[in-house]
Amino acid sequence: MDQTFYTLSEEPTPSPAPVDPKEARRTFSRVGLALTVLVTVMMVAAYVIQFAVLFTAPRLLDAWWMTWVVSLLPLYAVALPCAYLILRKIPVNPHNTDYVDSYNVLREKTRFGFGHWMILLVMGLGCMYLGNIVGNIIMQILSDAMDYDYANALNEVIESSPTWMVFVGTCICAPIGEELIFRKLLLDRTRGYGEMPAILLSGLLFGLFHGNLFQFFYAFLLGMILAYVYTRSGKIGWCMAFHAAVNFLGSIAVPRLAALLPTDPEAELTLVQALVSLGLSAWMFGLIITAVVLVCSLWHKRKLSRGSLPLEGGRTFGRMLCNPGMMVCVVIMLLLLAVNLIPIRT
Repeated sequence: MDQTFYTLSEEPTPSPAPVDPKEARRTFSRVGLALTVLVTVMMVAAYVIQFAVLFTAPRLLDAWWMTWVVSLLPLYAVALPCAYLILRKIPVNPHNTDYVDSYNVLREKTRFGFGHWMILLVMGLGCMYLGNIVGNIIMQILSDAMDYDYANALNEVIESSPTWMVFVGTCICAPIGEELIFRKLLLDRTRGYGEMPAILLSGLLFGLFHGNLFQFFYAFLLGMILAYVYTRSGKIGWCMAFHAAVNFLGSIAVPRLAALLPTDPEAELTLVQALVSLGLSAWMFGLIITAVVLVCSLWHKRKLSRGSLPLEGGRTFGRMLCNPGMMVCVVIMLLLLAVNLIPIRT
């Protein structure tokens, strides 16, 4: 494709000067280093808290709130500030207000509003359920192969915690903290090299960050949609609201309705339970089908910028990953995922 940019009047304008790949590689490596520090410090801080409690008040480890302390405090109070200290030295790429369409014409992005947000939310919910089904199927196959019953730790924590704590953890802390990390801090420093590869990177790292196959697939898909919301709107608030809405429906509203159903699949359902079961099935599969239709019909209308810092020779996504800092980050995340697949037999 011709590298010349065009305005709406089709008058050619100069393309941005290509960036030195070595300079970009150093930027990507520093981003990977920051995320490596994030994951490492988070794990170390969590173990420190657990060992401190173990030797001082071991009975507290069985308290439902201790799981939330170990999950939230190390990440948001310790690890996130450490990662920010590294990332703040990397120049921030401004929000791209224009994009090049399929005809190689430079166009201005239309204003992002509530209607766009709602359409993307429906797509995100459908992708979440689709990814959740894929993750559960793969974990069931692994359970049968390993003769071990893998449990979704997140579901266990949610079921054992009061609703208000689940709301604080999943609808306030997670949307604010995770969107700052994987959208605001990450995309601000990578979208200038091209919004599509930056979106893929954000989704991949967001999925791996969750550390288990139950969540990887839907977190990967949601991460890409959330990254698109940020590159499209330029406002992190839209992403936080999106994340909070998804978590509220997925962690509070729908599970509370599902709790009305009997755990025995062969149990006879009451009229209310039958309606709840039918409604939940229609909700889930309806969203999946709607999301697939929307993605297929609206894909050609995506508004993604090539960025103001194009790399010589292309292969931007590969270069984002193939550098020391990012490779170490990905390896550590994969190792954590693999550790969570080791059966613990008693």
